[in-house]
Parts: sequence; structure tokens; C-alpha cells
Amino acid sequence: MVVLVTAGALLPSLGAPTAGATQPEPISTLRSRADVLAAKIATIQVKLQVLSEEYDQASTREALLKSDIRKDERSIANARLTVGEDRRALQRQAIDAYVNDSANSGDFSALTGMENALPAQQTYLEAVAGNLSTAMSSLRFSEHVLVQRMTQLGRDEAQSHSTLEAVGAARAHANELDADLTAALQGVNGSLATAVAQQQEQEATQAAAQAAAAAVIKQARQQSDATTTSNPAATTSGTYGDGPGLVAVRAAESQIGVPYSWGGASPGYGFDCSGLAMWAWGQAGVGLPHSAEDQYYSIEHIPFSELEPGDLVFYAADGYIYHVVIYVGDGNVVQAEETGTTIAITPIPPGAYAAGRP
Repeated sequence: MVVLVTAGALLPSLGAPTAGATQPEPISTLRSRADVLAAKIATIQVKLQVLSEEYDQASTREALLKSDIRKDERSIANARLTVGEDRRALQRQAIDAYVNDSANSGDFSALTGMENALPAQQTYLEAVAGNLSTAMSSLRFSEHVLVQRMTQLGRDEAQSHSTLEAVGAARAHANELDADLTAALQGVNGSLATAVAQQQEQEATQAAAQAAAAAVIKQARQQSDATTTSNPAATTSGTYGDGPGLVAVRAAESQIGVPYSWGGASPGYGFDCSGLAMWAWGQAGVGLPHSAEDQYYSIEHIPFSELEPGDLVFYAADGYIYHVVIYVGDGNVVQAEETGTTIAITPIPPGAYAAGRP
């Protein structure tokens, strides 16, 4: 019978991953993410330092402006008070000069020798009025200057306050971003630590499994050599199980309990069906491809009646070969069946398509 191979033949031969399964991120990816987050945190912390300095400067400027405004307000109040006192003093002097004709005032002695005192008094009152007018003009000018200064200070204060609020908001946002990035980095570091621990555990398990497999293989080879030495005829096909086939079986049995892993061929970590057959026969020094389909076409085909330990049994459907198991004898096989199972010895599954011997 000719087996028709489609483009999708290889995937079924390896086993399909379960739908919706999430794979953990590789350690290299986690480390790259951690490095990126650490760089972002360093950048945002530098920005925070700059913003904090700007905020302090804006706060100091606003405080100084408020202090200047209070000083100007006191200056205006003091100036008004002084002018008010000057006005009252001048009014008293004018009244005294008018009523007493300045007779008792040494300040106006130059006017007493004049023939007409009233015009002199009027002249004095005009002078007094002039002095008062000058003081009032000075006050108004000072007030004008101070009002202008206070107006400018008010604008500066408003601008300073706006800057302070903007810098404060930017700093708060930067702090939030820093906290978010730090939390993200902690999460990535936690995942990284877990991934590294799992990898170390897997490597240790794999090393132990490889050591156990090596011991089994060594024992099988020693038994094979002993059998060949005592009985040279044992190298014939009738006792094939005492040769490379037995080594392959013992190697496969050393992986019992290891999880099924689509595309896997790692002792102690995971195998799929063809990966287990490839690795087990590889321990016996025989190379096989990592595909049930390709394995079928690369080995000698035999009748089911001639099955011996180590022989491969194939299963096909819809025109392609999708599964392979390793015969161990007494109607049993060792196999990596499907996702969610572990490598185990089971009765030979029904519906076998063909058998072969590497």
C-alpha cells in the first residue's frame, strides 16, 4: 500500500499542542524585559530629580513674590498715613496763620513788616496749599508706581503659581510612572527567578535521567556483549532484542514518567512519539529522523509476526502516518502518547498500520 503524504503530515506525526496553551516566556526574553524596565526607571528617576529641583525653585519664587507684595502693600499704607498727617499739620498751620496773622509764629516773621497783612496771609495760604498739593502729587505718583508694581507682581505670582502647579502635576505623574515601572520590574524579576529555578530543576532532572539512561544502556550493552560471546549465533535476527533493539528499549524505559512534549526530544524534560523513538535508537548508535512519517520510510519494514523488542510500530489515518511506538515484548509498547500524558508502557494500541526495524 502506498502512503499519501500531505503538507500537514509532519505536524500530526509530532503531535499538536493543546489549544489555548500558554508557554512561559524564555529566560532571555524576561531578562531583556527587565533590562528595558530598569533603563526606563533610571530615566524617569533622573527626570524626577530635575522636576523636584524645578518645583523647589518655583516654590521659592512664589514665596518671594508674596513677600514682595506684602512689602509693597505696607509701603502704600505707610505713604498714605504720612500724607494724611502732613495734610492735617499744614491745615493747622494755615488756620493759625490766618487767625493770628502769624504774629506768634517765627516761621512767618518775614511777613509781619508788610503794610497789608491779609495779602501776606493769602500768599502763605497759597504756599501752604502748594506744599500740600506737592505732597498729594507725590503720594499719587508713589501709589501709581506701587500699583503698577503690585500688578506686575500679581501677574508674576499667577505665572509662578501656574508653573508650580504644572511642575507639581508632572512630578506626580512621574512618580506614578516610576511606581508602575518598579512594580512591573518586580513582577518580571519574580517571573525570571521562577523561570531560572525551573530551568535549573529541569536541567538537574535531565542530567539525572541521562545518567540513569547511560547506566541502563551500559548494562544492556554488557549483556549483549556477553550473549554474543557465549553464543555467536545470537547476532542473527532471531535474537535481535539482545542487540541494539534492547539498548533502545532500555533507553526508552529510562524515560518512563517524563511528560509528553510536542516536538520534544529531551531526556528528563519531554518527548513526542517520534522524538522518543529517535532518541532511544540514538543511544544504540542508530540515527533516525524526528518524524513518524520519515522514520517509516527510512527503515526496513517487517511483518507483525516478527516483532522483537526495539522494533517500531506505526499508525496511519487519512493518508499519512501520525504515530509511532516502540515494541518492548509480550504485546506491550513504550510510547509518548499525547499532550497531558507521560511516557509509559502500555498494551500495543489496536489498528497498527505497519512495523519496521531500524
